Parts: sequence; C-alpha cells; structure tokens
Amino acid sequence: MLAVPSAASAVESTGQIRITEWEYNGSEFAEFTNLDTESIDLAGWSFSDSAAHAGDVDLSSAGIVAPGESFILSEASAADFRSEWGLADTVKVIGGNTQNLGRADAINIYDGTGTLIDSLSYDDQSGNGPRTDKASAWPSSEADLGANKAAEWTLSTVGDAEGSWKSASGYIGSPGVSRFATSSSGGDGGSGGESTAYHSVKINEVTSANDDPYHDAYELVNTSDAAIDVADWKQADSGSTPAALDAPNGTVIPAHGYLVLLSNKGLSSDGDAVKLYLADGTTLVDSVSWGVNDAEPGSWSRCPDASGTWSHTATASWGASNATACAGTIIAPSDPGDGGTQVPCQTEAPSGSGPAIAGGVAWPGSQDWTVADHQCEFVTALSGQDVSGLDIDPATPNVMWAVKNKSHVYRLVKDGDLWVPDTANGWSTGKDIVFPSGSGQPDAEGITVGPDGYLYATTERDNTASKVPLDSVLRYDPNEQGTVLHPTDQWVLTADLADAIDTTGSADSNLGFEGITWVPDSYLTANGFVDQSTHKAYDPADYPGHGTGLYLLALEKNGHLYAYALNGDGSFHRIAAIDTGMPAIAETQWDPDTQRVWAIADNTSAGSTTLMKLDDKGAFVVDVVYNRPTGLPDYNLEGFALAPNSTCVDGVKQVIRSDDGNNDGHSLRAGTIECDLGLGSQGPGTPSTNPTVTATPTTVAAGATITVEAKGLDAGKTLTVVLHSDPVNLGGVTADADGTATLKATIPADTSVGAHTVVVTDASGAAIASTGITVTAAATGSDGGAAAVDPADGALASTGSDTLPWIAVGVPLLLLGTGLMLARRRRAARGDA
Repeated sequence: MLAVPSAASAVESTGQIRITEWEYNGSEFAEFTNLDTESIDLAGWSFSDSAAHAGDVDLSSAGIVAPGESFILSEASAADFRSEWGLADTVKVIGGNTQNLGRADAINIYDGTGTLIDSLSYDDQSGNGPRTDKASAWPSSEADLGANKAAEWTLSTVGDAEGSWKSASGYIGSPGVSRFATSSSGGDGGSGGESTAYHSVKINEVTSANDDPYHDAYELVNTSDAAIDVADWKQADSGSTPAALDAPNGTVIPAHGYLVLLSNKGLSSDGDAVKLYLADGTTLVDSVSWGVNDAEPGSWSRCPDASGTWSHTATASWGASNATACAGTIIAPSDPGDGGTQVPCQTEAPSGSGPAIAGGVAWPGSQDWTVADHQCEFVTALSGQDVSGLDIDPATPNVMWAVKNKSHVYRLVKDGDLWVPDTANGWSTGKDIVFPSGSGQPDAEGITVGPDGYLYATTERDNTASKVPLDSVLRYDPNEQGTVLHPTDQWVLTADLADAIDTTGSADSNLGFEGITWVPDSYLTANGFVDQSTHKAYDPADYPGHGTGLYLLALEKNGHLYAYALNGDGSFHRIAAIDTGMPAIAETQWDPDTQRVWAIADNTSAGSTTLMKLDDKGAFVVDVVYNRPTGLPDYNLEGFALAPNSTCVDGVKQVIRSDDGNNDGHSLRAGTIECDLGLGSQGPGTPSTNPTVTATPTTVAAGATITVEAKGLDAGKTLTVVLHSDPVNLGGVTADADGTATLKATIPADTSVGAHTVVVTDASGAAIASTGITVTAAATGSDGGAAAVDPADGALASTGSDTLPWIAVGVPLLLLGTGLMLARRRRAARGDA
C-alpha cells in the first residue's frame, strides 16, 4: 500500500480528505471531511474496504467538496440515511454502498489517479478500535487524523465533543459534521432539528440576583462563525424539567456574539444551576452550578469567555465579553468545606449531616485520612468530579473499580499513595456503561466484582428518564474492548420493591439501590441463614442457576439490605430483607476476612459504619457500629472499599471512601483499619480463608504457557481452569493438602490479543476465583506459524476449540456464550463476525 500523508500536513497540502467517522453495523457509514484550505473535486475518486483496490466504489457523485465540508458513504440509500439521521439535503450522501463494512475491516479512499489518500483499519476484537455496532467512532485528537490508529478513536455518545445525537432508530453519531473541519456544513442535528453546530454554544454568565432587567438571567456565547437560532431549545434549573426558553431579547446568537436569556425557573441565591438542552429536552448543550451567594451580587462568570474557569465577578457584563469583569474584583466563592478554594471540577458542596448511629465506638484504625486521587481525576462529559461506588478486586488487590452515577466506570490501580485510572486496554479515561438496548444512562450507584470476574452494578433510574424509578442490577464484562461496556444481563427488581418504595411515581427515583456485594453460599449455609420466603434454612439447591452465592443490595430509602438470588436467565428471587439499623444506606461490602457484612452510611448518619453477622437464629444482626474517623470529613461519602488481609502491613490495611459530591476537586480518601478486629469467629463451619488465584506471567503471548496457582482451597478439591471471554478449558487440577493447586497451561495460539480472565471453577462449574491476564501476539517460528510449545514443559494439550462442556461453565456464562454464537451466525453473511 502507498503511504498515507501525515496528519501534520493535513491542512497545508492539497487533496487532504480525511476519514473522520465510521459505523460498521446498523446505520452503516463512513464520513470523509475536506481538511484542505481549498475545495476538492472528487471526480474519479473511489472507496474500497479491506480489499484495498482503487476504483471499487465510485465517489465522483460527491462533486466538489468545500473546505471543512463532510460527505457520507452509506449502506442505506441517501434518502433513507438522511431520514434516519435528520440531515439536511445539503449534506452530501452517497448511498447504496455494496462493499459493506464488517466488524473487522478497513476504510480506504483514493484520488482520481488511484493514489491512496487515507486509510483506517479496525478490529475491536483485537483491541484495534471501539466496537461501532451501536454508535460511530471519531478521532480523539488531531494527531489521529490520517494516522491509521483506530485504537485511539472515541466511541460517540450523545452530546460529546462531536455534538453527537441519537438517530431515529437509536444509533449515536454525528454524520455530516466534524469538529476537525475548518468550517461546518452540518445537518439538522437529529430529532429536534437543531444545527449540529450547537457545541459552539456555551453558558457564559449567570446571576441569581433579582435586579431588573437581568434578574435570574444567564448569557450564552456563540464561538462559531455563523449565527445560531436557539428558539426551540429548552432550559432547566437544578431540579426542574427542561422547558421553553424565556427570551425577551430574541433567540438568535450572533456569530462570536452573546445573547441574554431569563431563567424559566427562579434561581436560588443559596446555590442552583442552569442547564441548557436541545429541543429534545435530553441532549445537554451546557450547564453550570454555583454555591451560596456565588451568583450575586455581580455575576458567576467564565474567565475567559466560553472556556475559562467560573469565577464570582463583582460586576456583570451582560451581552458583552467578560474580559473587563474578570479583570476587576473577584469575590471569594462560598466555602464548600475546603477552605474557600473552589476548583473547576467542583460538583457540589457538602449537604449537611444527620446524627451518627447510636452506640458507635471509635474507628479501629487511623483517625487521619488523606486524599487518594489526583484533583479533577473523575470528570466526564456528563458530570463533574464525583464517585458513587467502589470495590477492590478480590483477585487483584491492586485494582479497584469505581463507578459514577452518571453512567461511567473506572479501573483504578495503585500509584504510590494514590489510586489512578489504569492506562491499559482503553481504561485511561474510564468507560461509559449503557443498558441492554445499547443506550440510556444508568444511574449506577454501586459496583462489585462477582465470583465470575464480571462487574455487577446497581441502578436506581435511567438518567435520561430521571423521574422514573428503575432499580436493577447490570452485569458487564470488564474485558470488553472499546469505550463502552454493554451489559450481558439485567435483573429489573423495581416491581419487587413495591413494599418499600413508590415504584410508580417520581418520589423515590433517587432513593433506590446504592450498593451491592456478593456473599458466598458457603458462609450462609454454614451459619444457618434463614430464607424469609420459605421460613426455612436457606438451601442453594432451591435456586438452580443462581451461581454460588447471593447478592446483597443496599436500598437508600429504608436503610435495608435485600438478599437476592440472581439467575442466569434474568429471573430472580428475593431471599430476605435485612434491617441494618440505619435510616438510609449508601454502600455495602462483604468482608471475607472477618466473615461479616459491612453496611455503610454517608453524611445522613454522620458517616457511621456497621458490621453485621448471622446470629444463632440465622438472621443478620448488628455486631458492632463504628463512628466516622475523627479526621475524615463528614462529606457525602457513599463508596467504601476494603483491602484484603493479604495486604496487611504492621497489622493494618487500607480502606477507601469515595465522595459522591467532591470537595477540593477530590473524590477518594484513604485511611487504615486494624486487620484483626478481635470480633471472634462467625460460627462453625465457616471457611478460614478466601480462595485466591494468580497467573504467572500476567502478560503472555498466545501459544505460550502460564502457571495458574489457586490458594485457600479445601484439600483434595477438584478444579477446572477456564480462559474467558470465549470459554476455553485450560485443564484440570486437584488441591493438595495445603489447599493449593498449581497448573501449567498453554494459552491457545488463536487467542485474541487483549485482556482476558482466568477463572477457576469447582466440579459443578461454579466460579470460585479469577484473575486477569493480558495476551499478546503469538511468537512466530521459522515457518511463520505460531511457535510450538515443548510438551516437556508439562503444558496441557489445549486449543481454541477445546471449549468446556455446557455443564461446566455455569448458567450465566452459558447464556452469554449462546448469545455471542448466535450473533456471529447472524452476521456471518455480512462478514461481521
């Protein structure tokens, strides 16, 4: 192939058409943009996929493409594609492409001489780019233009930096407009018909003062070269439903100009917000919030205009630049509990405190806690700095999972005294999570790692329908490639909670599930846990398909924990409702070292924490209540993660709390707890250790060997080692007298490159421990094939086709595997597999 010109020369040279967006499935298209300073005539230009053959698909009908103009090549007809995406007739669309894009494919564009101008190869299964089956992808930065690095591209989300919107059928993208263009030719912008240039509009100034004519006013600034009419847009304050604008000065924002509007809801001097939406009432254009008296007297202003930090300026500058006001007197912001220093990512100030739980004793560990994250580390497009739920990975204690209630999850790793986003496998800025439909914004408050190595997150609503309760559990594969995790399962429990919450109205849409943890059946049965639905001792055999334990879900409304058997077919059964003694609850954690369950309060109960155990009647009761450490601020601390005893140093281990608001721009705070709390045994038959598994090395080439070691097992226990996501049997092994099992196994040569999970299962196929590994490309022998593994190493004869029998992988994984095989079969005809 001919070399592709570098991105650095994209604007200076002639013929600089660049690939700027693609989606391979559903509403399939490729977008090309003229990044030259002159128009380009596409006569004789052509497209080809991985066949890489100039002339395959003629692009001549696009005609002359102006500087900054984008055009589309779509599988659907031009008319159908415009209808699907709400595009204006002025957007050039070449429809009816028969050289369809597959899941692993390439996009090549050639000029009239057959010279390759730009090329992009992608394959989400090998980690080279996000999976664009439900949303498109676009270059993350200018450096990605013409660089043929699909792995660096970003999956579209509604209202992102590209101004993406949802199509009529629910696909997400921004066809016809690119933020890298020198000008925008845009379309209608989706369901509401707004211009895709809306990302050029920013809230620039706001006041909560009642001084006419600018009482409760806000100002918009337009950074683009064309006027923008916002007549159909909507506005809300911190808690209202988006409604029509109050526009006494008209609705047109001049190019590089300003427009002053009045809030359609009164703005509070005690702290409030202005949120601006497109006509659909769900696509957020921009928002701003402030604290007590921050927006009066004077204004709450961006310094500098459009892009700067918000500051309280003593004077206003309505309808003009904030430059003069920002250069004048700046009033110190209201004290949010951080000494008066407010940072750009501040989400909200502390929300007050209720009384601590009665009978509490001193926290058994450090009283002084420290910040454990970088400032503004968890800001996303949908929210400022906040973290709702935490869980330290039981298989890898130096990994912690964090979830935001604005549909985002992070994989965190230790960096000295801090926890920072993992930079490997696409986790550097975290990943969005969605509902099974591929859309929506799960209000995810809690997260835990299940025994299968998958992530389980609770929701209390869909933030795109924030007034409707939706209490559910979503299951995600943390090894899924791309920037979005799609759930493999969802258990919708809302109707089952009718005895505890208002499931039909909006009153309890923010009082649902806050936390989740998994408790093993072995603990519950050994201590006679009573099944409240049968009024007998809990018997796991009564609930086939639920796995090897129950999930405890923390309901904020009444402070109760709810024990559920979650079955692999999406059904569920409530086993018990547990009164924690808390008026509200923010988090829960199973502690295998103390054989107890933690129930966690936020500032509603002054940050108290409670340890619960099973009594001699098989009911969970409070064992001990701990007061908040004296040096830990009484913030809205919802998340709680406890390191295992294997990490103990000098008799203590780490505890992490997360702030669902944030103060000083930080959301994580770390302290310690004594490893031996002196609580005594939970009861007879309780396992003294928690099974763990390690893999050496953690990064291994396909076709090479790894050593898998499981500890904390019953002597003589028979085990199977399985490689996921596609289940591959790596071999069987038996635990020795010390409860340790060691297996040397071969990673199949056809294993895809990327993150994988090694799962140890018992004889029934139930997962008991897991750990993550990274597989790299296979080493090659002299014949160019995969290097052979010496049988003398003791590696098992295992190949990619040696999948486990159906009975051996457990019902949830069976259902996942079935869905994947069916999906592959459906797509085989199109080459999408």
